[in-house]
Amino acid sequence: MCILCRKRFAQKDLIRLQCKNGELINFSGSGRSFYLCKDCIKDKKLSKKVSYFCKISKEKAEKQIELLLKEFT
Repeated sequence: MCILCRKRFAQKDLIRLQCKNGELINFSGSGRSFYLCKDCIKDKKLSKKVSYFCKISKEKAEKQIELLLKEFT
């Protein structure tokens, strides 16, 4: 399930991310993670939601999301 739109998708259609030591990273294989659908990647509310999940500032979340988006596009 996407954390932003709360819709259900097949796992292969979602992007799995993880917060580790205050950094947003691709899922490393262990620990807690969350999923995003490809439609919600460019949503303006994403940085707020990620900052809540990772317990980081909204500005830091925006920067980390920008870096990860370069990998997926």
